Amino acid sequence: MSVTIPQPVQSPLRHKPAQSRLGSLIRERSKLYLVLYLLIAPTLAGMLVFNYYPKLETIVYGFYDWDGQFSKDWVGLRNYRQLLGESKFWMSFQLVLILLVANLVKMWPSIFAAISLHRIRSEKWQYFYRVAFVLPMVIPGLVWLLVWKNFFDPNVGILNRLLNATGLMHVLDLLDTAMPAVARFLGPAVNSVINPSFHSVWGMLFLGAVVLSCTWGWMGRLKGWVWWSLLLMIGMFLLPTPYLLAMLAAGFLIGETRRTSAGLATIKWIGGLLIAIACLLVLLTMVWPSPTHQFSNGTPGWLSNENLVIPSMIFWGFPWVGTVGVLIYLAGLQSISQDVYEAAELDGVGSWGKLFKIELPLMMTQVRINLIFMTIGTLTDYGLILLLLGTAGGPKNVGMVPGLYMYSKAFVDTQFGYACALGMSMFVLILLITVIYNKYVKVDK
Repeated sequence: MSVTIPQPVQSPLRHKPAQSRLGSLIRERSKLYLVLYLLIAPTLAGMLVFNYYPKLETIVYGFYDWDGQFSKDWVGLRNYRQLLGESKFWMSFQLVLILLVANLVKMWPSIFAAISLHRIRSEKWQYFYRVAFVLPMVIPGLVWLLVWKNFFDPNVGILNRLLNATGLMHVLDLLDTAMPAVARFLGPAVNSVINPSFHSVWGMLFLGAVVLSCTWGWMGRLKGWVWWSLLLMIGMFLLPTPYLLAMLAAGFLIGETRRTSAGLATIKWIGGLLIAIACLLVLLTMVWPSPTHQFSNGTPGWLSNENLVIPSMIFWGFPWVGTVGVLIYLAGLQSISQDVYEAAELDGVGSWGKLFKIELPLMMTQVRINLIFMTIGTLTDYGLILLLLGTAGGPKNVGMVPGLYMYSKAFVDTQFGYACALGMSMFVLILLITVIYNKYVKVDK
């Protein structure tokens, strides 16, 4: 008797050749990718049409003499050659530098506010304060600017009424005499020592930056080519060629004299001292160089006096706690493991120690993000100044910034092609600064 052993049923896929299985897999993946690309197609199309296409047109129109409507004549590099000799545009960057330094200081209230929120132990109160910080975001930006314009009004503004009620107006009146006196006292030293040696206070600041940069060594200098490119651009703007070459030679000579760690520390001390003295001289001789005679009657015109425009712009936004900045810092703080805090407490680290040894170092990624946003905003934003001071930037163009100058060239003088060239120069500058931030503002976690 013969027994028939049933054969196992073979899957049809086993008999398919490898090439057929690969083709089936590719078809399935293709269907998946097709669906995904169809889902994001509207977003990509919107970005190409409304974001990238206008920016590409900006590059193209930078080579034309264009009035924004009908007249469009090819001029090649004429707009860029005119840009290099546009003293009013380049002088506007001095105000940007002042605002940039002020905004670096104004970042700290948001950092401290985020740390305070993070340390609240009650989830109920933490949620309440987060909502309280987010609520101001519902106020339209234009309304916010109009509130601040009324705030600075000389007759009915809150600022003057508050200063008169607290007696601070009398203090400002005293400073209106004291600060110009300090500037006059330091004037001979600046004119007889600083200017002949460094061409200006800005030249002294430039030399300090070169000295500090030369401590990197030759390999560091080669790797930091972006920083050196930006530094040379700033030097060409601040100094005539003989002084620029002399500063570079002096900085390289000082940097190459280091032989030991003590010598390196001395060179860093020299560079830091030059920068500190220059910043102090800028504060004492340039910010309040002459009396305004605005505080004696108790109604100073903050936006109508050329000497008060810049302080008003710096004070804008007080107490300088930005909602978006606080949320970004808070997100970085919440990523810190609780084990780190527990280990710090076991080691006896107090509140201030946690601030400087844990929270601030581990927030540097978020600080870098806000630093980039702040720099881009400072260089490009002009809405506040346009609303408060007009297209001229206030009395004697003291509030003129590059973005406002570009706006006035386009919409007041109808030189749209030249305004596009101005925009491209700002784009290159912002790109260089962003690369520097991403390269040097880092944290090793």
